[in-house]
Amino acid sequence: MDSPPLQHEHEHEPQRLSALYQYHNAPEVAPAHGLEYDDTVYPSSDKYPVIREAPSYDPSNYKGKHAFINDNRPPRIIFGMKVRTFLVVALVMALIIVGAAVGGAVGGKSMRENETQDGTQVSNLSNENSTAASSTSSATSTTSTFAAATPTYTPLSDCPASNDTGYTSSYAQLSSTTSTSTSTTAGLTFTKYCAFAGPLSQSGAARITEAYVYSFSDCIEVCAGYNYYNAGSNCTVAVYEPAGDRPANCWVGQLDGVLVSALKAENGTDVALLTQ
Repeated sequence: MDSPPLQHEHEHEPQRLSALYQYHNAPEVAPAHGLEYDDTVYPSSDKYPVIREAPSYDPSNYKGKHAFINDNRPPRIIFGMKVRTFLVVALVMALIIVGAAVGGAVGGKSMRENETQDGTQVSNLSNENSTAASSTSSATSTTSTFAAATPTYTPLSDCPASNDTGYTSSYAQLSSTTSTSTSTTAGLTFTKYCAFAGPLSQSGAARITEAYVYSFSDCIEVCAGYNYYNAGSNCTVAVYEPAGDRPANCWVGQLDGVLVSALKAENGTDVALLTQ
């Protein structure tokens, strides 16, 4: 019996495949990313893929760099920018915001200081104008921050030349021109006495008010004005001390039945009594 014809030896040899697939009967396909063809025969591990590169991001190297230089994977993108570009832009924006905040705070403080200085200058100018106006007018309005200049006049007295002489208040001229009958009955006529102690310290005396004046007649006018506006003769005594200090050198009040002979002599004090 004839033997079957021999076939060519190459027909019995399997088609040569890569080392990865030469012992598999599956059709050969393109390798996945990270795998390479290797015709070397590995006797113990030739049935498993050979990984020729490390993972794209090595867990032991947390710097975000690829394990191999020739890794062509795209870099990480944040808001359309690379990580380094994004960090630079974020730093610049933070510096701009901080600079704007600091500049605004400094500018606001400077504006407040300027407004305060302007207000102080306006206040000082107003005070200067008020002082100039007060020098040309006898009547001035005062405020809590304005100190009126103290007159330097020396209070005078017409004693002893006016001792035991009569004095009629200037309010008498107003009484003659007014239709108020009570004004004409007010006590406006006094008698001056020089160098006598004031009787308002005696028992039964009532002090009405006090003032700082520059003459004996002005002190009497304080008492007469009280009588004029109160329609009566309630103020009967005026005591004047020219050398007295502020706030008062004139005291007026009421004490009926005062006798000049009963008063004690006292230099520097003048007394006016209402004429009955």
